[in-house]
Amino acid sequence: MTKISKSVLRTLGVLSACVLVSGAGLFLYVHHLKSALHEELISYLNEVAAQGVHILNTQIKGDVSSLQSAAAAISTYKNLENKPWADLLREETRQNEFKRMAFILPNGVAYLSDGFLINLEHRDYFQKGMKGIPSVSDPLTDAVDQGKAIILSVPVLSPEKQIRGVLIAAHPTDMYGKLIASDSFQGKGYSLIIKSNGDKVAVSSASRTDPSQNNIFQSEWNRQLDRDGAMRKAMQEGRSGTVRFFRPGEGWLYVSYLPVGINDWYFLSVVPEQVAVQKTKNLLWLSLILCGTGFLVFVFLLFYIYRQNKQNHEKLYQAAYIDPVLNHPNWAKMRQDMADVISQTQDKYAFVVFDINKFKVVNDRLGYDRANDLLRYIGTVLTEDLKASELFCRVQADIFALLLYMTEPEQLKNRLELINEKIVHFQAAAKERLQLILSFGVCPVTDSTLTPSDLFLRAVLAKDTIKGNYDDIIGFYDDALRKRLLQEQTIENEMEDALSRREFALLLSPIRTIDGAPAAAKQYITWTPPNQPPIDTELFLSVFTKNGFISRLDTYTAEEACRTLHQWKKQNVNAVPIALNLSAASLRSPYFSSVLSQLTKQYEVSAKDIILLVTTLTNPADIPLLRQLAERLHKEGFKLALNHFGRGTISLDLLQTLPLDMVIMEKEFIRDLDDNPKTIPILQAFIDLGHKLNIHLVFDGVEKENQLKLLRQLGAPWWTGPLAGAPTPAAQFFPNHNEEPAADVPSR
Repeated sequence: MTKISKSVLRTLGVLSACVLVSGAGLFLYVHHLKSALHEELISYLNEVAAQGVHILNTQIKGDVSSLQSAAAAISTYKNLENKPWADLLREETRQNEFKRMAFILPNGVAYLSDGFLINLEHRDYFQKGMKGIPSVSDPLTDAVDQGKAIILSVPVLSPEKQIRGVLIAAHPTDMYGKLIASDSFQGKGYSLIIKSNGDKVAVSSASRTDPSQNNIFQSEWNRQLDRDGAMRKAMQEGRSGTVRFFRPGEGWLYVSYLPVGINDWYFLSVVPEQVAVQKTKNLLWLSLILCGTGFLVFVFLLFYIYRQNKQNHEKLYQAAYIDPVLNHPNWAKMRQDMADVISQTQDKYAFVVFDINKFKVVNDRLGYDRANDLLRYIGTVLTEDLKASELFCRVQADIFALLLYMTEPEQLKNRLELINEKIVHFQAAAKERLQLILSFGVCPVTDSTLTPSDLFLRAVLAKDTIKGNYDDIIGFYDDALRKRLLQEQTIENEMEDALSRREFALLLSPIRTIDGAPAAAKQYITWTPPNQPPIDTELFLSVFTKNGFISRLDTYTAEEACRTLHQWKKQNVNAVPIALNLSAASLRSPYFSSVLSQLTKQYEVSAKDIILLVTTLTNPADIPLLRQLAERLHKEGFKLALNHFGRGTISLDLLQTLPLDMVIMEKEFIRDLDDNPKTIPILQAFIDLGHKLNIHLVFDGVEKENQLKLLRQLGAPWWTGPLAGAPTPAAQFFPNHNEEPAADVPSR
């Protein structure tokens, strides 16, 4: 009996010890698991808030950039009273989906893009703008429809940095609410933007807040949110954090707050604790069952816990590392994998970034679902093309990143062109007539110290150099590109001051008659900063063309030409016409012709002494605008010339379409004049055609006397090139006043 009792006691003791040890182990395990899940919850909540802040900042920075571009365009108008900017405001409002835009004169009178006229001199954003400070307002009551809106404002500066007014744009607060809408935590998490004192700025549609209270801390629902004021103090000091509080009817909630970096705004991400810790509660319940059913159930429960933990990890992994659209590893996962791939192989790699030009238009045309189909189609193409150890992901929107093998740049270029061909065939599968144009940027991985973010930035810079170029869709990053980008940045930083300091010089190259007399002068522009070597002309002209400054430079050159003609007149020099290059920006401007006419009147020069050069590389879509401008200028007495005839694909179209007075032949026409027997009959045909059309032909590129002799034998009218004389400053064009100019360019 005693033995039995001891055996039973021993067994009971062992079982009890097993149960106690198992229970303690399970308790410690569950406690640790709960802590780990809590930390992961906080980390993910903070990441959701950080992503929301990034999205909000990207939207506002993009809108402010659009405003600044529009303000720069408005600043070019000399007279703002007759509202020359009205069409620009309406177009910018439409393109950027603003609620409305307005230009506010210094007296506070605002002209709204939708036709209203109000006085906004009391508004804080107007007063900041008049001080030269761009700003983003807190939610304001719209003066027109009494709705809530956020106002973005930038000053409009003259070339002399004088404030000519303030340009504003309005977004309804609802738009920002939609922007920060999040489907995190199974759709039960939500976000909102507040001021540091708790006032609401914008709330997502799913936000559960008290609609009767504008301040979240004053809401009866949130009376336990910040009872000791620690959260408000942290926000006033610009700190971030996470709090847990109880709300009647919803239970415990987690709130992550993060400064936006705009005004004193804070981004709040809220999630119910019930959703976040549901798995932990299940584990606790199963642990109690295990303690009551013995060791076998304990083993079974351990297995169940393991399985549940694995599933939970997979869900967290899915949320953190999987693109929800492509169901493929995202940018965060690719950043991790890149280091392993590059370090474990000696192969050469290149980091590639590409996107779709004007994807917003494609997205709008296809709709959200079909646009996602396009993104998934791109993912399928890349998946089928990639080899082992190569990576790709969608970074955001339509931006894709790839890590590819690269033996030679040409090999990689051919491969990317094949990928491009497959992607642009999406319209056939979708039965949509879409013209998809991709732009690729490539950064060879030559430095192991560069982070994925560094490679991404460099690839984006390479992509931006060819953005919008339909002929070349692949750009490579190298030291030359880096140097060029730095030069372009320096040019953009200095261009305004350079124009005001008149650092741009007008050089004139003579166009001569076949007998050698000056017939006209062709304009060249140079830029020489003080105490520095001249800046490459092609470089700064390409920068000005991209950023729109070229139209200001056109006006400057036109004024310099008129100033030169006026000076020649004062010196009693028999002036020759000056031929000015006409940029595409001036071509599209409805005000260029009036500016040109005003300059000729101001300097008392004849319109017939100005020849406007149109390039044959003109975009065919601009031909109707060019014809209208040409006819208008021709009626006012200005001459029109076609430059580089024979280089572009529309040379003959322009010859038939425009009222031309002069055609400057591409220099390639006479390059092989001595060696190619086909050249002479071709030139003779053009010369005869010029006589019949009453157009003066100018043969460019004349370097040798024998070339000039042959042109004289063919009856060519005018010529230019190195033999005619190098480009010189206007003051030195007639150094001795003894060169008699030829007759005027004939009018048609």
